[in-house]
Amino acid sequence: MRNDKGIPEVKREKMRQEELKSPSSSIHGSNLADLVGGLNWKVTGILIFVVIIGGVYFLLKINPPLEIGTLASNEDNKSVVVGIGNNGFRDVKILDVSVNNNEKPLETKLQVSNSLQGFVLTDDYKSEEAKAYGFTNIDEVAIKAGTSLDDETVSKDDEIYGVSIISNEEINNVNIEYSYFGMTFNDNVYFNNY
Repeated sequence: MRNDKGIPEVKREKMRQEELKSPSSSIHGSNLADLVGGLNWKVTGILIFVVIIGGVYFLLKINPPLEIGTLASNEDNKSVVVGIGNNGFRDVKILDVSVNNNEKPLETKLQVSNSLQGFVLTDDYKSEEAKAYGFTNIDEVAIKAGTSLDDETVSKDDEIYGVSIISNEEINNVNIEYSYFGMTFNDNVYFNNY
């Protein structure tokens, strides 16, 4: 019998057959599992899902939905109105409003008005003048999606929202804490006296 182990062509063919059996060592068998270090498909799927969720979270954090518009105050800055809108894809829920150094104001209400009527600046939410402006508690109304302050078309059907605050001290800044897609955001609005 003849010993074929010494012939170079036979050796090369055996090496080629072994490479085909383990595809990670050759260019013929590379796949996604090889690219991620041999992880199985479940782990790779979870990893991709986490990256997508992280990307969405980052995108929402750098582009919050609440817009600040109208800023109005009385002479002593103890009563202010902050016009807000929602340019997001989902409703925004206001969680808390504080003034100055995270102090609780005397009263906080949300005005739900329309673009033609606008807002009212008042010290008494129960007055006859104030009734037409739809004052409600901030936790009872969600700011609807698509109520951007940039709309150029104005009609009586367009809802606008204004946070009305009454304090016993001068209001220098207002902090609005709100929830969007289960995440909490904070916006600060500053009132400057000149």
